[in-house]
Amino acid sequence: MNQSRKQMVLEKSKFHCINFLLSYETGKVVEIQNKKVAFWYRLIQLSVIIYVIGYAIIYDKGYQEIDSAISSTNTKVKGITHVNFGNFPSTFFNGRMIYDPQDYVIKQDGDSFFVMTNMVITPKQYQGKCPEDPESYRTICKTDKDCQQGTSNKYGHGERSGRCVPSDRNSTVKVCESYGWCPTEYDVLPMENYNNFSKTIPLLDGTKESTVLIKNQIHFPKFKVTRNNIVHHQKSGSYMKRCRYNSTTDPLCPIFKLRDIVESCGDDYTQVGFEGAVYGIVMEWDCNLDHSLDECYPEYKFKRLDDVDTPLSHGYNFRYADYYVENGTRYRTLTKAYGIKFELVVHGEAGKFSFIPLMLNLGAGIGLLGIATFWCDFIVLNLAKKRNVYRNHICESVGRGMSSNEKSSLDGDTKQNCDEKKTQEENNLLVHAF
Repeated sequence: MNQSRKQMVLEKSKFHCINFLLSYETGKVVEIQNKKVAFWYRLIQLSVIIYVIGYAIIYDKGYQEIDSAISSTNTKVKGITHVNFGNFPSTFFNGRMIYDPQDYVIKQDGDSFFVMTNMVITPKQYQGKCPEDPESYRTICKTDKDCQQGTSNKYGHGERSGRCVPSDRNSTVKVCESYGWCPTEYDVLPMENYNNFSKTIPLLDGTKESTVLIKNQIHFPKFKVTRNNIVHHQKSGSYMKRCRYNSTTDPLCPIFKLRDIVESCGDDYTQVGFEGAVYGIVMEWDCNLDHSLDECYPEYKFKRLDDVDTPLSHGYNFRYADYYVENGTRYRTLTKAYGIKFELVVHGEAGKFSFIPLMLNLGAGIGLLGIATFWCDFIVLNLAKKRNVYRNHICESVGRGMSSNEKSSLDGDTKQNCDEKKTQEENNLLVHAF
């Protein structure tokens, strides 16, 4: 008996499985004649369609596959200026000196270059013992006990010798004597000189007339497209010699005057050149590869990157040294270089038509149309005056009033409620009020 029952259950399961695979279900459609609901339903649908087609697909190019650029950049600065050092106490820096890009342009890590505009020079330093700078922190002393031998001060310039000696820069105080590079650096702007250098104009202010040629090449690996910022009509020598970048008259010229870059950010080159600053040269490539490659070129933007209002370490500077040997003694010339650092920032993106992103955006849009159905169902079932009437037509309860044979066909699960909800995407909502 049990075996026969099991066989019947098995056969019934097979029947339901086959019936499930070979049957098709569809939602129930109920037409609701209500002006207000119909208005909001179509308004929401229209808003979704405008967003998907107008913004996501057309404006945001949702029909394109996107690739990011791989970039390489090179720069070349041209221009000459001069500094009159007068009777500066050094044979290397004396009288009028000409500075060309090999003197004032310093390449740095990454896509950047530094233009020196001001400097503090400490010439002919040698390894020996000398008084510390009285302006440095914790260098003033009264007795030798204040200068413990072998110790060092991170704000000083060497290792203490154990002696407290008169300062060679301020006769009213004593300072610790240190072993290191002597004489110590006199870190004051403007640089101390017999010519009385200006307190507002940097020594290399003439660099503002210098120009920089920027060569930028980008590659889109997904589309196998390579472009550079020197477009076809610019490759003649005569054009490259006379062109200068101008956002209005010549926005594609790759040669920039340094002063124009600074002034485009609302700053004065002479003012920022005294203590230095950091500027970004931004090259933005936005290429539509569905059009001609001749339309794929960069847009240049300029931005100051350092914090103008910082109370500490204002501007931009660093130190470097040049070493030489004279009469068997090793010397160095220490230079604290102030100037403007130019960072080259490249953003590149290209798009090309592809069927896959188009279908993905259309599918997402079709899914968003369900928002209209959701909110209109919520209104008619919960907020409308005739919500009970609408609910009776939209939702049906299955199980009541059925014969015993019909109930037994539900596998003994009597009085089971089954709510079937309409899809309502193609409803024709006509007139009636709440």
